Amino acid sequence: MSPKTTTEQGKTKPGTSTKSISARTGADTKGTPVVEQLMSRPVHRMPVGHSLNDAARLMWEHDVGAIPVVDQEDRIHGMVTDRDIAMAAYLQGKCLRDIPVETVMAKDVKTVRADEPIQRAATLMTRHQFRRVPVLSGDGVLVGMLSLNDLAGASADPSTDGISEHEVAHTLRAICAPRAMTGHLGHEELIPA
Repeated sequence: MSPKTTTEQGKTKPGTSTKSISARTGADTKGTPVVEQLMSRPVHRMPVGHSLNDAARLMWEHDVGAIPVVDQEDRIHGMVTDRDIAMAAYLQGKCLRDIPVETVMAKDVKTVRADEPIQRAATLMTRHQFRRVPVLSGDGVLVGMLSLNDLAGASADPSTDGISEHEVAHTLRAICAPRAMTGHLGHEELIPA
């Protein structure tokens, strides 16, 4: 069984747009844009039970840096990043095909709902230093991915409201700030001398 994918995340078919707020409805009652208006969709995902080799292949084929791991109902069980794969290969010294994705994926995945204000997503990304965050429907099903690139594109588009270039710069600065080595990995003894 191969991982389930859809079309390339963040890319649109000619003549369509997944990012234009002005071309969509969905702003909340105060006019504030919501996550659904900026998120990329459809999003690539892989079912539980696959290897890191499968995750790395999907990332390479679709030029993405993270893949949500889902069950058969598209409910998130975890998230694996390209960095997770690199660190697992280095620390475990095994072939990627021999490392189950469940052993390295983040299990406490922070998400936003599609109907939440974009500011909530930017705050979550800033607080947790996330470059991307999965987007769920009201009933908890994966429906998209919101990335820093989506926020930057919206801030540069004069037809959009809701997030300024200054706010995106603040989010970027927080995301890219170095984290202290001690405690970040949770395994200080694994840091090479």
